[in-house]
Amino acid sequence: MPAKTKKPVKTPKYYVVIVELDTKLRGRDKTKPHLYTGMSKTPPEDQLTKIQESRSAGPDYARGRYVKIADANPYAKPRTSAEVARRRCDEQIEKYIRRGHFVNNGEKFHVYVIDLKQDHLKTMPKAGYVYVGRTSKTPEERFKQHMGGKPLVGKDRRSKVVKRLGVRLNYDLMPKSVSTETQSIQLEKDWAKRLKDRGYRVEAGDATPDRKTKK
Repeated sequence: MPAKTKKPVKTPKYYVVIVELDTKLRGRDKTKPHLYTGMSKTPPEDQLTKIQESRSAGPDYARGRYVKIADANPYAKPRTSAEVARRRCDEQIEKYIRRGHFVNNGEKFHVYVIDLKQDHLKTMPKAGYVYVGRTSKTPEERFKQHMGGKPLVGKDRRSKVVKRLGVRLNYDLMPKSVSTETQSIQLEKDWAKRLKDRGYRVEAGDATPDRKTKK
């Protein structure tokens, strides 16, 4: 019996898509269009056609407002790594913000801090026990999500630590918001370490400093 021929595995390709939106949306400079910048698995022109024809594609503020590709090819080739493509997308967001454009409706990423119960700890931390996370939602929305019930659909993105021990958001310990996801990932790591160095015991998922610490 002849051996089965394996189907070739398709390598995913990720494109950076930069689309000009119509002038009805607010902007920082009336001479410069509002931009939607994101990632796609199809070439920019194909993605534009797709989102123009769809009633549900893209964020609410941009639906029905896509005009044309603003930057046809910010990079010569698509990337096979989603992480690399995201970084390149964030680089474009930062570039166009510096040029005076309003990008992605002014979307911000937040690093937030939540106070945790600590009565159960064998060794009391010097400054307190906190959770550090990052989100594109508001800190209030994310905290409510952590403390709420399991979602009916989709991945459960709650922190078990926050669900069990969360007390309140600590606004005094929160840094300023940033414009891109890449910035928020690095800020989350840096902020968790900074709080640890100040005497806090810190939980931060993959960004937790010294993850070997016993609970």
